[in-house]
Amino acid sequence: MKEHVERVYDEAYDFIDQALQQIRSVECTEEADDEIKEKRQRTEIALQAARDILENMIIPGKKLTFIYENGSVVVEIPEK
Repeated sequence: MKEHVERVYDEAYDFIDQALQQIRSVECTEEADDEIKEKRQRTEIALQAARDILENMIIPGKKLTFIYENGSVVVEIPEK
């Protein structure tokens, strides 16, 4: 079971990392409409937050705030 979880973790992390690199490589020109610019920004924040969550141990009763250039994400796991 441990090996399976580790494999899935590694696959998920690699996928997120590759997708993050891809979205960051997209240049939004001035001609791009606001919807596309916003979607790119939301995608980058979501992928960065997913990667940060995988990288950090989150235990019950703790709250983590991830701060990015264009926003922040708060993750809180309630105590059981």
